[in-house]
Parts: sequence; C-alpha cells; structure tokens
Amino acid sequence: MRRDLLIHLESWKSHPLRKPLIIRGARQVGKSWLVNEFGKQFETFITINFEKSPEVNQFFEGGIRIPELLEKLSLYTGEKIIPGKTLLFFDEIQECEKALVALRYFKEEHPELHVIAAGSLLDFTIEKLGVAVGRVQFLYLHPLSFGEFLMVQGREDLRKFIVEQSNDLVIHGLLIDYLKIYFWLGGMPAVVDGWLRFKDVKICSELQDEIIQSYKQDFQKYARKHQIDHVEKMFEAIPQQLGRKFKYTDVDSDTRSAPLKDALMLLLKAGIAHIVYHSSGQAQPLGATKDLKKFKVFYFDIGLAQRILGLDLKEWVIQPLEVRHIGAIAEQFVAQEYIAYTSVKSPPELYYWHREEKRSNAEVDFLFLKNGMVVPVEVKAGSRGGLKSLAIFLETHLNSTLGLKISESQYDTQSKIQNIPFYGVEAWINA
Repeated sequence: MRRDLLIHLESWKSHPLRKPLIIRGARQVGKSWLVNEFGKQFETFITINFEKSPEVNQFFEGGIRIPELLEKLSLYTGEKIIPGKTLLFFDEIQECEKALVALRYFKEEHPELHVIAAGSLLDFTIEKLGVAVGRVQFLYLHPLSFGEFLMVQGREDLRKFIVEQSNDLVIHGLLIDYLKIYFWLGGMPAVVDGWLRFKDVKICSELQDEIIQSYKQDFQKYARKHQIDHVEKMFEAIPQQLGRKFKYTDVDSDTRSAPLKDALMLLLKAGIAHIVYHSSGQAQPLGATKDLKKFKVFYFDIGLAQRILGLDLKEWVIQPLEVRHIGAIAEQFVAQEYIAYTSVKSPPELYYWHREEKRSNAEVDFLFLKNGMVVPVEVKAGSRGGLKSLAIFLETHLNSTLGLKISESQYDTQSKIQNIPFYGVEAWINA
C-alpha cells in the first residue's frame, strides 16, 4: 500500500534545509505505517514508541543535550545512530511531552540526523506546548484519496488515464464503478486493506464500526467529563448536515450553542471533521473575508460518514452514481479530495459562497484556488440541473473568469463553465 506522502518524505530526506518532521493527522490514517515504510530507505531505522516503552521518558528529563540523548537511545536500542544513514522515529510522542519539546534541539545541535515524530491526537499536545517556529516541519496525512485507492487496487493505468483528462465512455464507466466502491468504503487504511484481502462487504463494515467505536472511546482522552455528551452528539450529527449550512439547533435543540461549539472544535482538532467557512470570494486570501457564523462541516472520511448515516448497500449497488441519489455525500467526496491534494504541508482550508436574499438566493458549494484565481465550484448531477448560482457568482466576481461543475459526467467545457467528473478533481488541481 504505497501512499502519495512518501514522495514528500523522500524530498524531505534529501533537502539541504531539512528539519525534524512531525506527521499530523487523525487516528488510524496510517502515520506509523507510512514512517515504517519510509524507514526501509535507510541503513538503520530506529523506532521509539513512548506508549509501549514509557521508561524511555526518563532520557528526556533534565536538560536536553542531544549527543548524550543519542548515546542513551543507541544503548537502549542496541543500534548505532549514524547521521545521514539512520532514521529516528518517535512514535506516540504525545506520551512524552518533553520529547516533543526536544525536537527543536535536533535542528540546532544535530541537523544532519533524520528525525520524524508522530502520535495519536497529537494536535492537542502541540496546542498545549507550542512548537518552536522554524525548528520543525509538518506533513499532514489524510485517508487514502481516490487516486491512492486506485493505486492499491493495482490500477495505476486508470490513475494515469485520469491525469490525462481523457474522454472514453467505457473507461469512464469503469471509473464510476470504482467510485461507487470508494464512496461506501472510504479511505481508512484498515478498511481498504480488508477490502483488498477479502472483498467482503460485511468484514469491511465491521472494520468501519470498530474505527467509529475507537473514536468514541477517544472522547474520554480529550473532552472533559461534562463535554463528552455534547461531543458524542456532534460526532453523530455531522454526517446528517453534510453539504448545508451547519446549525447547532439541529444537533440538540435543548442545548445552548456555546457547549456544542466547543464540542465541534474538539472534533476539528482531533482531525475528525473539517469546517468550510463562508467567504465573499472577491479576493485572496479567502480567509480574510470568512464569516465565522456561516459554515458547513464535513467528515474526514466518506466511508465512515456513510456508515454513520446507515447506508443501505443493497440499494446503493443498483442505483446510478448521481447527486440526486446520493445527495450531499457527493460534496463530502469533493471536499475530501480537495483536502487530500492541497493540504499536505498545511492544515486544510475550505470555503464556500452563499448569497441569502429573498428574491436572489444563491449558493456555490466550494471556492477553489487555482493559478491565483478564485474558482466557484458546484457539485451537480450529470448534465442536468441548472448552474444559476455559478452564473451569479461569475457576474458579481469579475476577478473569477471560470466556474467548475463536478458530476458523474465526462470532461466538457461550455462558455465559462468547465465540467469534470468526480474522479477528475486530482487532475484538475494538478493541471
């Protein structure tokens, strides 16, 4: 199972300005697996798992002197640490806060050594301790994108076809079939691996249930006792509100918005949810005009979202992959794809546009950035469905000259509107 992020790790390995690297992302997206796979490129790969080996914490007590620390780690592991030839991996580093703080000293005292850290719910610890700016680097790992899903299926040829942005009705139909599988399966590595090994829907559904339960158990780790009930309700409510303006009253009409907002912020920090703020879309950066009171929320994995929504797989198999059938889950897919291909070195940032007027209400599902231009995006069903909102946006935003429609249809361009299929998001971003 090769992940695209390996390319970024390989670039980091040889970069002359390399710094200690922290890999961030939700639990169970494959951070440890990724580093272990990358470790095969070194003569020596040393893993220190602070959860499994808490006794190592004592090495970081007192003043941090990197040469002495490396000597102790070498004696502890029985492996010689050689700068340039050894990859030192601190796994579950949140269990040793002083080790996280110590990462900055590797840059200052031993910059030639390759050091990577990762952990569960790491963002909570990073926020608590702070990280020395300019002393570490970050990479963000997400669930498998659709392109990665094709790769692990052994269909590099189909991914190449997507990159070429070609039209072929037969291949298009084949890709739609793979999309239908990905839409319910999602991109969690354990679930995808289960599908590759067994091709059994029941087993994959059980794996999804296990992941969902593990996330619920995590609430105890980062939510205060009085917050847990709110976090649980928010966790279940997010898939119910995909693709529309998020309302706290639809989560729990009997609870004030403040505690529900805190619950949402916790899930965002845990990497379980992604927020999409309203923006005027008139200029960059889009965040400069975002409205904190108007936003949509998407899940981090389409498969888990579908599982929480109680997807009927029997019905799913026979229905066409059209937005009118699958509703906002199509927007979930587009959001997830955009994040996967644009949020590798920085946190995800997504925006949408909505004009709320009595006689001229309009909404654009997403605002993408490409070649310095704001591109309005609508997710639609095939060639059907009007594009009134896109037209209104382009008329009122003179700096935007192109609109994007994403659907199950093939590639096409009509006037100022470019049409791409669901599977074409990666190719469109990278073109």
